[in-house]
Amino acid sequence: MEETDILKKAGLNEAQAAIYYSLLKNGAMSPAELATETGQSRENCYAVAKKLVELGLIEQTDSKKARYRVLNPSSLEVLAEKRRKVMAKNEKLVKDNISALLDIFYANNEMPGARTLEGIEGLEEVYKDMLRVKKDVYYLRTDADEGFWHDTEEHYDFLEKYREQRSILGIRTYALTPATKRAVKHARAGSDNAWNFDRTWMPVGDYTAPAEMWAYGDKAAFCTYGETQISTLITSPAIAEAIRQVIKLLKNFYQKNFPQEQK
Repeated sequence: MEETDILKKAGLNEAQAAIYYSLLKNGAMSPAELATETGQSRENCYAVAKKLVELGLIEQTDSKKARYRVLNPSSLEVLAEKRRKVMAKNEKLVKDNISALLDIFYANNEMPGARTLEGIEGLEEVYKDMLRVKKDVYYLRTDADEGFWHDTEEHYDFLEKYREQRSILGIRTYALTPATKRAVKHARAGSDNAWNFDRTWMPVGDYTAPAEMWAYGDKAAFCTYGETQISTLITSPAIAEAIRQVIKLLKNFYQKNFPQEQK
């Protein structure tokens, strides 16, 4: 990787990286000298140098003359960290406030939006999204995830925190789950009520696809289990409502036709 590539990774644009690198190689320089070195106009060199001073990467060596030199390159790490925090903050703001834009979009369009996420990080993102939306969840569970959340302490801790936060937010989950030994034992411990978990049992083996589905608000999510987890998050009022109705129909069927004494 070239030195200027590192500068760009830190957040500098092409012109800023060129001027910074020229000062790094040659020592203190004036805008006129920078213009000759970089091929940029004198006015642009002056403007870019002024911006680099604001970023804390270079300094003006003389208060009367426009002449600049670089500060310790470790300041680039500080800049990169600031940019990372700003990006993380902006990402959170977008995720937390995008619903208003989606409402306008779906009022005038029927095209759904979709994202595909991989691994445990993708699955966790779906759970975090449920907390952001703050709407009741309709959930069809597969026994392919049996033991998955218990495989590591980190996975289990994440699930416990999600359940606690879900309860605090008043989100109710209407779930259709296979009556596995682990699930029945879990339900008998009384945790369903504590977690706002409205469970309907179905016989083990009735649903064998290695995929789970959720509907919440205007969103639907699917997760497949295999060597890795593939999660698909879809924003579509129509698709979300379709899944919600299917899960309601199945819950009604199993409540009438399968013993629910496990509750």
